[in-house]
Amino acid sequence: MQNFKAYTILYIEDDKEVRKINSRILKRMFKTLIEAKDGFEGFKLYKKYKPHIILTDINLPKLDGISLSKKIRENDLNTKIIISTAFSNKDYLLEAIELNLEKYIIKPLSSKNLYPALKKAVKKIEESKDKKIYLNANFYFDCKNLLFYYKDSPLTLTKKEFLFLELLVKNRNRTISYEEIERVVWNEKYMSIYSLRTTIGFLRKKLPIKCIKNISNIGYKLNIE
Repeated sequence: MQNFKAYTILYIEDDKEVRKINSRILKRMFKTLIEAKDGFEGFKLYKKYKPHIILTDINLPKLDGISLSKKIRENDLNTKIIISTAFSNKDYLLEAIELNLEKYIIKPLSSKNLYPALKKAVKKIEESKDKKIYLNANFYFDCKNLLFYYKDSPLTLTKKEFLFLELLVKNRNRTISYEEIERVVWNEKYMSIYSLRTTIGFLRKKLPIKCIKNISNIGYKLNIE
């Protein structure tokens, strides 16, 4: 259960009493619990907080659980989604498979059916940590294949553009000095400020988000809000 403490979960359930009971359990397990009473509110909170896991009922007011999952999957293939329902429905099961959902749970929720689903979701998140570094929900660096992806399509970068961005991403908690950029990106050959700025200028035009910040007279760092 300790692994759960690093993650945020969004729980969507329209039945107030059921939501209250299950929220007590989830609050003890996870770092942050976000609650929603319908699908529309759930989608708004998903966009605002970007939770790691979503646990949602199917039969929700305003926007049902399957429709909600479809909206999320339009741009997000990575958030773990678990669906709960009072009835087993073959059509729902088939849609759940197509939407890459973690689990389809028959109510009532209990430690017997909920815990394995949550454990599976957390395990998948942790396994992917070293494989992908996310700059936002749709833009990430695949460490295994050494490629930057936007909406699961690889970006076309020059060698210097790639090396520079890789350097920033892998050292995202600190500022990279001009000297280090010259050593890694220019392979210790002379690097003029003009050539550096030109490379960064072209790179910025290719990136889907503004993530390169200049630290005056020092170097550059990754800037993600």
